[in-house]
Amino acid sequence: MRKHHNRLYYGKYRYKTVFKMPGSIIFYPTTNEHLNNIKKRHANTTDITYMANFIMQNRNKMKFRFQDRRSMFYSDKKLAQQLIEQYWDYWIGSETVDPKFTKLDRNTVGCTRLPHGKYQYQVYLKKDAHLHITKAQRDNLREFLERNVDHCLVPGYAIMDYLEDKCPYCFGGYFYVTKEQFITPIYMMAQEAIDKVIQFRKVKNGSNKKTTR
Repeated sequence: MRKHHNRLYYGKYRYKTVFKMPGSIIFYPTTNEHLNNIKKRHANTTDITYMANFIMQNRNKMKFRFQDRRSMFYSDKKLAQQLIEQYWDYWIGSETVDPKFTKLDRNTVGCTRLPHGKYQYQVYLKKDAHLHITKAQRDNLREFLERNVDHCLVPGYAIMDYLEDKCPYCFGGYFYVTKEQFITPIYMMAQEAIDKVIQFRKVKNGSNKKTTR
């Protein structure tokens, strides 16, 4: 699967900060009630009480994930710096999205080269797409993609197996389209089956900055 780091995290955050925190799973579930109970049980452990307070005070300003041994935070620069200062001994590294990508909306990906050199759009189908379109709509979509092979690319077998009636189910997937003019007829044929459309926009020399200890 193609991974895009040249876009804002969760569509709004420039900074990703990662820490090695064994046992951080204790913060789940991250409700205020649970976090307050954690503070009471670990009142003499500064790192734990600080994190509990930090989450409650800033949960609307960031996204975060706790795994068994790693914790990841997506935020602005100020919150990222606060976390690094407090948990310096646990800090693994940070990634920062290039400022030029902050003007792109969440369904637009900046890139220095278009996928396969020419495709500007990536059309994602729903994980239950087969429940949203009729057999006639499915056949129309297949015929359209086959007629426009110079402008449409289906990279995997799963979608084509469904479109060619080799499999009755479609569990998601995507295909590429070169230009916007091909998006409209695809929407007209199968709008209910489409999950989202990603647009690729060429940007010169853009990339994330990665910092590690």
